[in-house]
Order: sequence, then structure tokens, then C-alpha cells
Amino acid sequence: LRDDRFSSDRTDMYVQALPDEMRERVQPLLDHVSKWIQLTDDPVHTRLRKLVNVAFTPKMIRSLIPRIEELVDGLLDEIKPGDSCDLITQFCQPLPATVICEMLGIPVEERDAFRVMTERVMHFSTAGGPNLKNHAEDAADALGGLIDMFERLVAERRKSPREDLLSAFVQAEADGERLSNEELYAMCVFVFLAGHETTTNGIASGVMALMQHPDQFDALKANVDGLVRGTVEESLRYESPVTRAVRKARADMVFGGKTIKAGQLVVFLLGAADRDPAQFPEPDTFDITRTPNRHVAFGFGAHFCLGAVLARMEMEIAFRALVRRLPNVKLTDETLAWKPTMGIRALVKLPVVTG
Repeated sequence: LRDDRFSSDRTDMYVQALPDEMRERVQPLLDHVSKWIQLTDDPVHTRLRKLVNVAFTPKMIRSLIPRIEELVDGLLDEIKPGDSCDLITQFCQPLPATVICEMLGIPVEERDAFRVMTERVMHFSTAGGPNLKNHAEDAADALGGLIDMFERLVAERRKSPREDLLSAFVQAEADGERLSNEELYAMCVFVFLAGHETTTNGIASGVMALMQHPDQFDALKANVDGLVRGTVEESLRYESPVTRAVRKARADMVFGGKTIKAGQLVVFLLGAADRDPAQFPEPDTFDITRTPNRHVAFGFGAHFCLGAVLARMEMEIAFRALVRRLPNVKLTDETLAWKPTMGIRALVKLPVVTG
């Protein structure tokens, strides 16, 4: 992940999978995705990272704790003892979606439309191979709607800045550089995708694992303060929300005994690395006391996840509240289904009874 023989610019992965005539129709989508920070190399990546770090500060993230706790309690207020429900739609999904929309400054009345359009773009970005063409035109259409929204919101923030991430991105400056409008729109879409989908799945998979391992759930209930952070890290390792990283070889090389040609795409399986027996004793065991726990759920090196602090904080607050509010929650269906996406480990539903 930090080997400079590999490039993070893998827009070819999308371009080469599309028929020529479709490629022309969705060129604005391809141009947009190429500006996502995770698909850039130095010096562009370092420049973007500096600008985002000016806006996305640890102090700003820590200031969100009371609001996240309020949102968690509000969502759990809607789930009564003895209820049967899908915990994803009623808890795991709305929490990070609301947090990231509030952070960005998306108006309440536009959030549902924003979320739907962003998810349509995500269906393209997490597809792969032949399936890519099935999502490209719909994603391009959704992106047009998102850009229209951001053009209006950015114009408003330039006139009247607010205490939100969109205003901070507009005002961010490092070494005399600012984000262009295209970079700004790409950053907002990517931040929502990365901050919403992966955190939803991290919370859902963690709760699933606790219910499937009642001994670990009991241990957490007995010592929340001592074990909640370990629960977050083990949940991220055990079911990594992001299961792959893709890079492009800059030159011919031999890697792990295999010959890789310049320009070939290489898929790093993060989920497999997090079950590596050479790194993790009994890797298929869910153990919230595991230490050390040097997982790569957030990547590694220059492209380490920008939102790792926020994701960990949301997961910790969510787990604390669930232990307190729903200590007897149980799965009602052990045959859980996963979404057919590449790179994202996402449950379709999490059916529970609250006890």
C-alpha cells in the first residue's frame, strides 16, 4: 500500500470496462471520479490532502461527539423493547448519513435526494468488470443532479460562510492553493460516500458479530469502558467494511514471485490481509480483547482513510449506546445476505428482535 511502484490513479479500471460509445456519453462521470482523492498520486494527492486537513481537523471531529450521541439516542428511542426490526435501516444507516450531511451542510429538505443520488454514483464506483456498464449512465445522470446542488450550495457559502465542512472546503488554503470547483465537488461526493457507506457497514457488521458471539457481547456489557475500543478495532478487522484496494503498476516488476506488467491493475485484498494467520493468531475468531490488532481496514500509508477518527468515534458511540439501550438484542435470521458489490462488505439487512 505504500510501495511507490504502484499508482493510485486507476481510472483505467472504469474507462476500459465501458463500450466506446458509452464512454463518450459518461465522460463527465469519468472526469469527476478521476478527481477523487483516493485515485490521485503525488503531487496532486499531497496538495489535496493538505487542503482537506485544513478543513477536516481533529478538533472539528471531536466537537461532533455530543451531536452524535444525541442522534444515536434519538434513533434508539424509536426502537421499543420487544420490537422486531431491520437494524440497518433503523439505526446503522441513518446515523452516519445524518452525521455526514450535517457536517457538509446539506439542507435537511435535500438530504434524502442527496443520499439517493450519491448512492447511484456509488453503485458505479463499487461495480466491476462487465457490470460497470449497467450502472454508468444512471450514475452519470445522478452526478449531474449532485453537481447542480453543489453549484448552488458553494455559491451560497462563498457569500455567507457557515460552520460546516462545505464552507471550510471553500475557504481552505494551503501553500497559497485552494480547491477548484471541480475538486470541491469531487471532495464532497467522495467524503459522503466514504463517510456514510463504510461507517454504516462497520457498525452493522460489528453488531452482527457481537450477536453471533454472545460470549464477546457479554464481556462488552460487563466492561464497556475497558472493551469498547477493542470491539471497534476487532469489528473492523473481522469484517473489514472496505475489502480491497486497487493500484496500477508503473513498471514491469516481480512481486510475490509473480510477474506484473506495467499498466496492469493489481487488487490488494484488505479483507484477506485482516484474516492473515501470520499477523493474527486464530484469525477467524472474533476476539474483542485482541492485541495487538494492526488491521488495514482503513488502508495504510499516504492513502490512509481521512475519516478514520470519525468512523471510530461513531462506532464507539453506537456500541456504547446499544449495550446500554438494547442489551438483549438478538438476530432473528442467521442466514444473512451480503450486497453483490466489489470492494464494499455490506449486509443487505440485519433483522433483530430487541428482547
